[in-house]
Amino acid sequence: MLIASSTLNEYCPAMKKIAILLRQSPFTGNQLQETIDIGLAYAAFDQSVSLIFTEQAVLACCESTEPVRAGFTDFLKQFGAFELYEIAETVVCADALALQGLAEHQLRTGVESRSAAEIAALLPTFDIVISI
Repeated sequence: MLIASSTLNEYCPAMKKIAILLRQSPFTGNQLQETIDIGLAYAAFDQSVSLIFTEQAVLACCESTEPVRAGFTDFLKQFGAFELYEIAETVVCADALALQGLAEHQLRTGVESRSAAEIAALLPTFDIVISI
């Protein structure tokens, strides 16, 4: 069956740009891990996903974070899947990082640091913004 290009969007919806704002500490339960799972699920369906870590969630993006030693599940394995799932970008709020007493050189490879103002300016460029 041939599908006319004008009706193709009915069968193959266009890629959406999705921003997921993560706020929760990685050490207060599984909410951060579950939110990352949401991002990976969207990415698995060919959506352009950006993960933006703010507030206490920035702790998850630091090299020194060791969830297993702190008695939590190893959510860091998910970071290894970002490239496989083609996560568009992983951003940490530089202002929140500073509030936690951390610096950019402590971030995991592949994590970009942007100011709160830069993140605020970036959000309108997304089709969907999910804040958890």
